[in-house]
Amino acid sequence: MKRSAKGLRAFRVRCELAWVAVALAGLSAVAGADNPPAFRTGVLPLLTKAGCNAGACHGAATGQGGFKLSLLGYDPEEDYERITRERGGRRIDRAAPAESLLLRKSSRQIEHEGGRRLPRSSEAFRKVLHWIEAGAPYGSRELRVLGIAVSPDDVLLPSTNRSVSLRVTARLSDGSREDVTRLALYSSNDDAIVEAGPQGEARVIGPGATSVMVRYSGQVAASRVASPFGGAEVMNPLAASEHWIDRQIGAELKRLRIPGSGPSSDAEFLRRAHLDVIGRLPTADEARAFLLKPRSREDRQRAIDALLQREEFVDFWTMRLADLLLISGRRGSEEATRVYHEWVRAQVARNTPFDELARALLTSSGRLSADGPSNFFTLASDPRDMAEHAGRIFLGAQIACARCHAHPTDRWTQEDYHRFAAYFARVSREGDFIQSGERGEVEHPKTGEPLEPRPLGARASTAPQGADRRVELARWMTSPDTTQFSRAIVNRVWRHMMGRGLVEPVDDLRPTNPATHPGLLAALAKDFVAHGHDLRWLIRSIAVTRAYQLASRTTGLNRLDDRFYSHAYLKELPAPVILDAIAQVTEVPDAFPGYPEGARAVQLIGTRTPSYALDVLGRCSRDAACDGGGRRGGGLALALHLINGPTINARLRSGVVAHLLAQGATGREMIEELYLRAFTRRPEAAELAEWERMFASASDKATAAQDLLWTALNSREFAYNH
Repeated sequence: MKRSAKGLRAFRVRCELAWVAVALAGLSAVAGADNPPAFRTGVLPLLTKAGCNAGACHGAATGQGGFKLSLLGYDPEEDYERITRERGGRRIDRAAPAESLLLRKSSRQIEHEGGRRLPRSSEAFRKVLHWIEAGAPYGSRELRVLGIAVSPDDVLLPSTNRSVSLRVTARLSDGSREDVTRLALYSSNDDAIVEAGPQGEARVIGPGATSVMVRYSGQVAASRVASPFGGAEVMNPLAASEHWIDRQIGAELKRLRIPGSGPSSDAEFLRRAHLDVIGRLPTADEARAFLLKPRSREDRQRAIDALLQREEFVDFWTMRLADLLLISGRRGSEEATRVYHEWVRAQVARNTPFDELARALLTSSGRLSADGPSNFFTLASDPRDMAEHAGRIFLGAQIACARCHAHPTDRWTQEDYHRFAAYFARVSREGDFIQSGERGEVEHPKTGEPLEPRPLGARASTAPQGADRRVELARWMTSPDTTQFSRAIVNRVWRHMMGRGLVEPVDDLRPTNPATHPGLLAALAKDFVAHGHDLRWLIRSIAVTRAYQLASRTTGLNRLDDRFYSHAYLKELPAPVILDAIAQVTEVPDAFPGYPEGARAVQLIGTRTPSYALDVLGRCSRDAACDGGGRRGGGLALALHLINGPTINARLRSGVVAHLLAQGATGREMIEELYLRAFTRRPEAAELAEWERMFASASDKATAAQDLLWTALNSREFAYNH
């Protein structure tokens, strides 16, 4: 077939274009071969995803089978050395890449106790093989993952058995972004609510909300996944509130379709507020006066304001801070402990801003028996231990894992940990004196090089040479920009008042353990700072809300709610509070060695005062964190003690029962008095009728009254704040 000149020219152009396309394709293939994946960002994430460096495998402290990797790949350079050079480089075969021990073991072509981690048909196997074929290069040491983002970061699925696919994007140091969904690690914070799949699928198992933690290349993020409790909208008792806290809680209840309980009765409110704010029960006379008539919200606010000004407030919140600061008396002399306790009490009494209190503790020096805050540094002599205490107390952070390896659920590295610890390296104790000197370093555990101090999460230190390092630490920690400081104390006080922290546990604030109400925690912490870190303001702000004043009685669906505040949560009374309550109700005070008659358990200094009752009730030893609020005892020993022991039984005949008998009180009057003392309420009609029958059938009123008192003090209603 003949072609015209014009046709020939067109044919030649098409051929030339085809050859160019083939050439470009070849060049692309060559480029791919010449640019294998970097070890840090291309190979190590594959091994991490496969579980090779998990704690139960080669990421264990001593490794497995003579082969050790850093936990979850926190030390890429060390891992590279172990894989490519350790034991003569036997794990990599550059001459025959497919025969590399790394591949043959992980694909279980030969025996491997860890099972098949990289199947030969998998993309991960091919990528590692390609990397070895290219000579197993480390690649750019500057290229690293700076952060990850997960989307959606907050999703509400309409019902259980529904799923959402999460997508994870990594932000690299060269400015690029990469989809790493298939390489990230996923875990649910609550498997009863959400199940996390290996490829980012989050499936709702039950109603509620929790977070899916995502980890990739040392970076962490979280996605909040929720499902409603019911299928229809429900009544929300907080919807009409003018208080912004109520509106935030109400909005989440509406979103999750959780019905709210009604308001607490005046009696319930009075008892709850007294126990939460001043740590003691209302007296019978206080209860009678408050219950004379129905109380308005303004009446309740005035009652809260009055409690905040009482001397018992100072005693109780001194005890709460002493729990937080672990003031036990075991680390110093009796005199030093007393001075420390009195200093803390003085700060509560004058309502010292919490940031000022923290700065005084962090920068203190002086004689332990004369300068109260200097006793803070008796918590530990090792700067690393001191850093862990400071992180927990003031930031609500658990950084201890980063002492030995990168934190598995947070963003802290070993270097972050040891640079933070360096702030305390120059603090020393000489006998009774705490001082900060000019010498003392924290060394990097691997390189042995001394590390300059650096705040957690910061890029550099700003401390001038020769200055007390702790001054910079205190300034950074209490800065309004360090939001974790204010969030930590707000979360602790919220837990004390509401029965559950916005973040639980309260000393585990991290991006992968987000708050149930993130906006509420952020806004309340910001308000706390704006109001001068005022603890009284914070307590009042929570106590005046309708959410705080809801009833503890549940209604249908909200019985399952344990974190969204649809009703008041029961709070077990701490050991000192319940012992004081027993003494108050019975009018038989405890006798504490070395204290004046009538001293209460919440007023004790340290934890060394002998008291069998406090021990069996589960008082906090303050050897470790104990600021959860409840008792640490329990079980059969406690039950038997309350039933048969002297803490209750030795007080039944004397005290209030003897006084009532001496006054000639009738059976009904005795019943009402004991109910008001123990429960801050009058008996219901059925209760009154039952106890009047008991009094009528008893051999004498004393026996009946003692039985009633014993029953009340052993009841669940008495032992809990509700």
